[in-house]
Amino acid sequence: MRYTQEGREAKNMKMLIIIILVILGLYWLIDHTAPLPLNHEQFGLYQHGVHRIVGVVFLVAAGLVWWMWKAKKTE
Repeated sequence: MRYTQEGREAKNMKMLIIIILVILGLYWLIDHTAPLPLNHEQFGLYQHGVHRIVGVVFLVAAGLVWWMWKAKKTE
């Protein structure tokens, strides 16, 4: 399958969006725990569970974008 310049740019943009969403999701899930620097316990912000929810939302959003992209690609 050959891609036009616009098709390649759209594909690259979709992959970039997915990668950014996954990185953001992992950051919000993992970076705010105790052994890592700049965590909330270091600044005295204990029980900040909303970040876990936001992290899961970002990961689910990445999965949905990927799934919608694959479903549209097969049509």
